[in-house]
Amino acid sequence: MSLRMRILALIGLFLLLMATAGGAVMVANARDAVRAEMASALELGGALSLAVAERGDIPGGIAMLNGLGLRHLRFIGADGLPRPEPAERRAPDWFAALIGVDLQERMLAAGKLRIVAEPWDEIAEVWEDMTDLAAATLTVGLLLMGAAYLAVGRALVPLSRLEAGVERLRAGNYAFSFDGRGVPELDRLGTGIAALAHGLAAAEAENRRAGQRIVAAQDAERREVAREIHDELGAALFAIKVDAGRILRLREGGGDGDASSEAAERAGKILDTAAEVHRLSRRLLARLRPALLDQLPLSEALTELAGDWMRRQPDVALTLAIEPAAAVAELDGCDDVLRLTVYRLVQESLLNAFRHAKPSAVAVNLSIDPQAVEIVVADNGPGLPDGDEPARNGFGIPGMAERVHTLGGSLSIGTAAGGGTRVSARLPRTALSPALSPASPSALERMA
Repeated sequence: MSLRMRILALIGLFLLLMATAGGAVMVANARDAVRAEMASALELGGALSLAVAERGDIPGGIAMLNGLGLRHLRFIGADGLPRPEPAERRAPDWFAALIGVDLQERMLAAGKLRIVAEPWDEIAEVWEDMTDLAAATLTVGLLLMGAAYLAVGRALVPLSRLEAGVERLRAGNYAFSFDGRGVPELDRLGTGIAALAHGLAAAEAENRRAGQRIVAAQDAERREVAREIHDELGAALFAIKVDAGRILRLREGGGDGDASSEAAERAGKILDTAAEVHRLSRRLLARLRPALLDQLPLSEALTELAGDWMRRQPDVALTLAIEPAAAVAELDGCDDVLRLTVYRLVQESLLNAFRHAKPSAVAVNLSIDPQAVEIVVADNGPGLPDGDEPARNGFGIPGMAERVHTLGGSLSIGTAAGGGTRVSARLPRTALSPALSPASPSALERMA
């Protein structure tokens, strides 16, 4: 049932209840009025009968009394004569029964005169009044319901526009505007929905920008991997090819001691180059997917990551601290997605520090509490230039930020207390969505 029909049904029910209550009150008042009228008629009939009886002409007096035209009264003698016809009942029997007033009688002159008061005329008058009132009430009710139908229809026009606007929102059109036609409640509702539409539009735009940043970060990462493969791996393989070809030529030409010595030297270079290729492949694989996390607890994987940087950058003082020390087991016991995120944050922050800041000291601090894991990576480099936005300079920030925000965390990058750059992230330990569980890590893996 539509809202308009429900409102009309409520109005009709209200009118019906009002009419019923009014009818009940009228019936009660009519019952009292008819009884009072009958009592008054009997008093009048008794007074007239006494006046006639004083004249001593009762038989003629009875005829005279019935001839007075008193519509409520009938006078009957001891012999039952004269006995005029009772008044016609013009009201339905059920209505007369509802009024509940029957014939009333009084005996006078020692039983020689009987006065009968009939309520039928009074009941008929009440019936006529109530039928006229019911007709008027029905007419007014129909007119009122018709006016309410038009008024409700006019009032529902803004709701129809509101519904159409919401349907456009569902279709992805966030250009929402609404005029409540001066109805405060509708104006507030429209303002709230407009604010929601604005927020949805902003969120969609931010998601689109985030997606573009993720794709750009992925492309940049792929370009970096491709560059390393081309510059380092390609050069190493070419060197192996050259040395192997020289060894073959020396073997085909026979060779004296000098040739054997050169062949051994070339073979040693091949081994060195193969070892370098092996280190390069491990580094590339670690950037694509840290195999250490599949082999070691997170704390040990971070220690290995820090040790690798210390070996590559021996002049930089790199420290790693996990607080409290007793919470190391809790850190290692985090779910796979959170462990991967922590590792990626530390890995990317160290990479940015060594690549862009050229620091002499870098500190990595992890704080664990029952609610969250906090990661802080600070260096003593030159810091960020004024007005610089790392996210626009390819520092790997978009992927880090998206990963952190996906888990409901926060990420901030700014100047450290003593100068340099400070990367701080807080990751909730209990906000892991079922959609991002280890069974389905594709969303975070795409950001990795």
